[in-house]
Amino acid sequence: MVKTYFLAALASAVCFFAATVAAIRPAAAAEPLTLDEYFAAALKRSEVVANQVELIRQAEERYKQANAALYPTVSGVASQLRQDPIPAGESDTSTFANRQSLTKLSATQPLFRGFREFAALRQTKALMGAQSQDYLAARTQLFKDVVRNFYTILLLEQDLHNFDAEIGQNLDREKELNARVRIGRSRVGEVLTVQATISTLRAQVEQLRGQLSTTREAFAFLSGLDPSTPLRDTENAPSTVEPIDVYLERLPLRPEVKAGQQRLTAAQENVAVARGAYLPSVDLNANRYLNRTGPLQDSAWDVEIALSVPIYTGGLLQSKVSEAVSQQTQAELNLSLARRQAEEEIRSTHQSVVYDQLQVIAMEKATEAAQKNYDAQRHDYRLGLVTNLDVLQALTAFQENQRSLDLARYTAKLDYLTLQAAAARRPAPPDEAAP
Repeated sequence: MVKTYFLAALASAVCFFAATVAAIRPAAAAEPLTLDEYFAAALKRSEVVANQVELIRQAEERYKQANAALYPTVSGVASQLRQDPIPAGESDTSTFANRQSLTKLSATQPLFRGFREFAALRQTKALMGAQSQDYLAARTQLFKDVVRNFYTILLLEQDLHNFDAEIGQNLDREKELNARVRIGRSRVGEVLTVQATISTLRAQVEQLRGQLSTTREAFAFLSGLDPSTPLRDTENAPSTVEPIDVYLERLPLRPEVKAGQQRLTAAQENVAVARGAYLPSVDLNANRYLNRTGPLQDSAWDVEIALSVPIYTGGLLQSKVSEAVSQQTQAELNLSLARRQAEEEIRSTHQSVVYDQLQVIAMEKATEAAQKNYDAQRHDYRLGLVTNLDVLQALTAFQENQRSLDLARYTAKLDYLTLQAAAARRPAPPDEAAP
């Protein structure tokens, strides 16, 4: 009995220990997120992109509605008529009974509407294409936002790493000076100078952490993921950039430009719709009577061709044509603006990429020289050839050059990816990205 109780207690203790270990075991670290994975998460999260998808669906339905105008319409009609009966004693001269019923099927087939229906069909198709390009433009803008946030986070994290390294170097410097103070080879003021530098660096670290926290919240807003999700940079910026003409040739592929071209086409078709209203309309109407009373009750069907010619509408038709022409001019202006803005973005971003590459090369040389100078100053200080201030200045110059180099490298990648997006190369070619 005692043995059974002991075994049960031991098993309970083992289960409790296992549960406790599982509870305090740190959660598995999240896998580092690449830029493409970040963008994929942002696409699922973005209401702006989802809204563009819904607008495409609405445009598709409007196209179906315009297409329906080419087909006949069939409707069922039923009516029951009752009239006031003729008073007794008076003669009834009407050929219609005072009670009549009617049940029929009516069909109407448009034969000619001044070609307005075909122009309207082309117009809605062009607008549907423009909406698809708006979707691609929204994806491109989201990609740019993701790239900017992605590299801002990486830069701030690298800055924190650099500051930690600089603080560590100054702490080593402090230990070395304290040892020299004890043997009378350095002054206490030199130690205090280093300690002041460490305090300043730690204050800058706290400021950077605040900026990183804000940027991380933007990351969570865009992606819907945990703000602490680690990031992994797999992008490679080329050492040389292609000539500007290569990027300008892709200007017509820009979603904004293609959308503007589609809207111009739609505006031109709208002018044709407005002008078509001047032409006569011809419809074919047919009725099949299922039940009818009166003198025509034995007639089971009838067919008619109806011609409608606009003669006077109080200037309505001319006003609609003038409005459509004005809208066409507006579409031309919008297309011109979209082209100029796209070209300006490509030119300015291409120039930034060129200067970024030159700056990276210059900063690599400057950082290498600053590191050598710092090493030389430390060596000369031990020989008593330079002062502690010279060493600190060399260390500060080296770390500032290192941070500037990291900034130049990340900026080069950011600008290069922005250039790829401006040239309709990223996030995906336009023909492959449509929903």
